[in-house]
Amino acid sequence: MNAIILLTKSQAVEVSTSTGYIVGAVIALLILGYLVYTLLKPEKF
Repeated sequence: MNAIILLTKSQAVEVSTSTGYIVGAVIALLILGYLVYTLLKPEKF
Protein backbone atom coordinates (compact mmCIF):
# COMPACT_ATOMS: atom_id res chain seq x y z
CA MET A 1 0.00 0.00 0.00
CA ASN A 2 2.81 2.41 0.85
CA ALA A 3 4.58 1.63 -2.42
CA ILE A 4 1.48 2.48 -4.43
CA ILE A 5 1.14 5.80 -2.64
CA LEU A 6 4.81 6.63 -3.27
CA LEU A 7 4.53 5.75 -6.96
CA THR A 8 1.47 7.92 -7.47
CA LYS A 9 3.08 10.82 -5.66
CA SER A 10 6.30 10.59 -7.69
CA GLN A 11 4.31 10.78 -10.92
CA ALA A 12 2.50 13.88 -9.74
CA VAL A 13 5.73 15.80 -9.21
CA GLU A 14 7.11 17.12 -12.49
CA VAL A 15 10.90 17.09 -12.68
CA SER A 16 12.81 18.30 -15.71
CA THR A 17 14.72 15.67 -17.61
CA SER A 18 18.15 17.20 -16.98
CA THR A 19 17.53 17.30 -13.23
CA GLY A 20 16.60 13.64 -13.27
CA TYR A 21 19.79 12.80 -15.13
CA ILE A 22 21.87 14.77 -12.64
CA VAL A 23 20.27 13.03 -9.66
CA GLY A 24 20.76 9.65 -11.30
CA ALA A 25 24.41 10.42 -12.07
CA VAL A 26 25.07 11.46 -8.46
CA ILE A 27 23.49 8.28 -7.12
CA ALA A 28 25.42 6.16 -9.63
CA LEU A 29 28.70 7.85 -8.64
CA LEU A 30 27.99 7.25 -4.94
CA ILE A 31 27.31 3.57 -5.55
CA LEU A 32 30.39 3.27 -7.77
CA GLY A 33 32.53 4.94 -5.14
CA TYR A 34 31.24 2.60 -2.47
CA LEU A 35 31.94 -0.46 -4.63
CA VAL A 36 35.48 0.70 -5.40
CA TYR A 37 36.07 1.41 -1.70
CA THR A 38 34.91 -2.08 -0.71
CA LEU A 39 37.18 -3.62 -3.35
CA LEU A 40 40.23 -1.68 -2.16
CA LYS A 41 39.56 -2.09 1.56
CA PRO A 42 38.00 -5.55 2.01
CA GLU A 43 36.97 -6.60 5.50
CA LYS A 44 38.89 -9.47 7.02
CA PHE A 45 36.83 -12.20 8.63
